[in-house]
Amino acid sequence: MSRAVFLAILSVFSIANTLFAEPPVSTPVEKPNVILITVDALRRDRMSLYGHNRKTTPHLDEFAKEALVFENTYATSAHTSPAIVSLLTGQVPPVHAQTSSFSSYDALIPTPIRELASRGYDTFGHFHSGPTYENLGLVAALHRREIDELLSLRARVPRPFFAWIHTSDTHLPYRPAERLAGEFTRHLTKKGRRDPLDTPLVRAAGEFRMILRAGRFTLPYAHAEGVSVTEGDQETLRAIYDECVLSADTKVGLWLDQMRKNGLLDRSIVIISADHGEELLEHGWLGHASTSYDGKLTDEVLKVPLIIRLPGGRLAGRYRAMTSQVDVMPTVFDLLQIDNSRLEPFQQGHSLLPVVKGTVAESRDHVFAETTFKGWTTPYNEVGYRVSMLRTLSRKYVSAVRPTGEATTAFDLRSDTGELHDQWRSKRSEYREIQQQFTKLTNEYRDTGAKMVFAAAEMHLKAIEDGEERARHLRAIENLEATWGLERFSFLQVPENQKRWEAIESRAASK
Repeated sequence: MSRAVFLAILSVFSIANTLFAEPPVSTPVEKPNVILITVDALRRDRMSLYGHNRKTTPHLDEFAKEALVFENTYATSAHTSPAIVSLLTGQVPPVHAQTSSFSSYDALIPTPIRELASRGYDTFGHFHSGPTYENLGLVAALHRREIDELLSLRARVPRPFFAWIHTSDTHLPYRPAERLAGEFTRHLTKKGRRDPLDTPLVRAAGEFRMILRAGRFTLPYAHAEGVSVTEGDQETLRAIYDECVLSADTKVGLWLDQMRKNGLLDRSIVIISADHGEELLEHGWLGHASTSYDGKLTDEVLKVPLIIRLPGGRLAGRYRAMTSQVDVMPTVFDLLQIDNSRLEPFQQGHSLLPVVKGTVAESRDHVFAETTFKGWTTPYNEVGYRVSMLRTLSRKYVSAVRPTGEATTAFDLRSDTGELHDQWRSKRSEYREIQQQFTKLTNEYRDTGAKMVFAAAEMHLKAIEDGEERARHLRAIENLEATWGLERFSFLQVPENQKRWEAIESRAASK
């Protein structure tokens, strides 16, 4: 998309929406904008907003005084795409199936963003095309320069918009803003003669986006592997990472200041969160699934911030209820008073407004997460290998499927917050209930995904019957199987679904 076209989209009052059969519903001017800002790999516990002893988020600390701050939010995955799609759809990864570079969301499955577009919202996103993102309903990409222009130009446009803004300041390689470098590492050099910034792992962390834990890989990406860990590396890496958090806070703070000055802030619901967290040697390595090829679902990778500011700073406060990324879009629809009935049957999220208003103490008693071991660049023949997790307030159940077989671990989070002592073998009977809940939920996720897939397939077949381009819809049907069929909890594992899908393929071949 050319720059001229992008600027034209920013300024227009109407964008054609062809993904819904229903005509757009006119939206009153007073409908607030929705601005979602995500910081890649941002750990909640490294933010002063959430109690960290270093002043890493001074701008967000101030911003949060006028916002809803959720203190117990969890990501649905350990790498970007599945977690962001969960944020944007309200679906867990086994349902939306956007878990690798081979995944493709179907254009006929309703999404919250397309629903907003049908109600008069313009929609922008960090990604709007390519695998996993192209059919979610985002119509224009937002990179750094476009973000500033969006926040400036749309302040003068009454038509509401949805924007997903993404920044990677806390993602490997760890390179804090130049003026902030040394803010928290400067004192480390005084502790001894050896330079703590000059160890193999610390050097690699400042240079490479991927630092693989073990093995030798032939990859088309610059990466480090088999790097040794030196005593003191964790303290150093945490300090550097904290400088990156401060860098992210500074950048986001500038956007918030711009919105406050031009009046956009009080015309918008502003949500700040992260796709996932980051391991900093708590469990032997650094990064997350896409950067380490060592996918884990430990709390440091899953605990993320969630801050929501409403126009005028309404309902500001701190809330301890357990929440998930899938709760964000149902909450947005509740705030906008938009009917969510078309989407709700396929969502696993719940509105957080009852928690905020005090009508319920908790909106959920568990969170679910899942990741491939190698994240975004997982090879096609390894996409089905997963780590899946169910977490309650007190326990965690983890099921991992590798080429060598399935392994289970379980942790008592009341006495083992660091997840260092696996109790599956020694106290298996105490985890039977959460194991059964895991099985029940994953079966439900598989069945929900199946309903989406079969409904979409029928719509594609109907479109062919109505004279639309046959090749395009046949490719879409193939993509449904290629995407949802790769899931660990695939709809094709059910014999009845397998037969039904074969019938779909037979009908498609005859058209």
